[in-house]
Amino acid sequence: MGKKLQLLPFCCALILIGFGLSGVGSLIPEIASHFKVDYAVASRVFLFHGLGYFFAILLAGFLGDLLSRFLILRIGLAIIIWGLLGISLLSWFGLVIAFFAIMGVGLGFLDCMLNPVAASIFVHNPGTVLNFMHAFFGLGSLSAPRLYAFLVEQGGTWQSFYLVVCGFAVLVLVLFLLPLFPSKKELPVSFGRIFSLFREPVFWLMGFTMIFYAGGVSTLNGWLVAYLKEKGIALSQAASFLSFFWTGLFTGRLLLSFLSERWGYLNMVRLNSIAGALALLVVLTITPSFPLTPVLLCGAGFALSTIIPTTLAYAVSTYPETSSMASGWLLFNNGIGNFLFPWLGGVVASWLGLRFTMLFVPVSVLLMLLFQQLLFVKSKTVFEEGVSSG
Repeated sequence: MGKKLQLLPFCCALILIGFGLSGVGSLIPEIASHFKVDYAVASRVFLFHGLGYFFAILLAGFLGDLLSRFLILRIGLAIIIWGLLGISLLSWFGLVIAFFAIMGVGLGFLDCMLNPVAASIFVHNPGTVLNFMHAFFGLGSLSAPRLYAFLVEQGGTWQSFYLVVCGFAVLVLVLFLLPLFPSKKELPVSFGRIFSLFREPVFWLMGFTMIFYAGGVSTLNGWLVAYLKEKGIALSQAASFLSFFWTGLFTGRLLLSFLSERWGYLNMVRLNSIAGALALLVVLTITPSFPLTPVLLCGAGFALSTIIPTTLAYAVSTYPETSSMASGWLLFNNGIGNFLFPWLGGVVASWLGLRFTMLFVPVSVLLMLLFQQLLFVKSKTVFEEGVSSG
């Protein structure tokens, strides 16, 4: 079966994750209006949805290595469909929140399993494949608000959005049930082997890399618009400036995916981190302007685009027997950064101002680079020199 056809379900699954994780923000105003609650109550959707996803990541890592990665992936899709159906059809806010948590669990299972499953199929070029796949997460994230706007124009509601996404999730599950992939017996891994990973410095260094990557990007995403507004940029223009960062991220994953095997995984992420940190430092030191600020943000997104998928490729290639736990560990730490740093940024902004909050961004990227350098020194795997594509 052609490799391109085998890649299709993975790309569709990343679009689904983009819909599931990024679509909530656009719908919150209508959810609050529909259930006649204020934003403080409506924001519980974010809390339960995020907690479901966050705690499912590590659980999926354990279960994938103990049982079967393909099985956990398919169970994750089934849980997503269950959650989406409940969100789309129920009319009591308490139950809807519960089903947002269920959807989050399913998304955590799916997100964690996609990386090791893909790496086990595309064994000659996992870095290329994971970078290409993760570009489609950006496509799903960019498309979610546009799909919602289109449905509203057609007379739909926020629940219509989730019903359409549910239909797409069913399609993705069907793709993963088709005989597209070679049957391969997965040998279960013992508890002892899984827990032994936490005694390895490389494992912790990869985790710290992800925390600081997520901390920098999530702070930028959460506070850049407010920072630019404080600098005199109109709100709508500030939001459009931020979109250039995500456009660069999406484009970078597509265009740079083929270089990870040639340059070596750790070389790739170190070079990209340096370029991203420099671009972000310039963004925060110059007076915001068009077109320089959007160009720099696009360049920063382009440079940082490969960090998550290339580090994931390195992790699952370094720990093939426990690749589910390796994937789960990195995504778990990524989640910590996404939760923690924007909150700390708000605390700092209230004390010292947004200028100090925005320092989190380049400082986090530089700390990420420090841990990448330590990882480079500690690593003893053959993947440092790159994996032959063929």
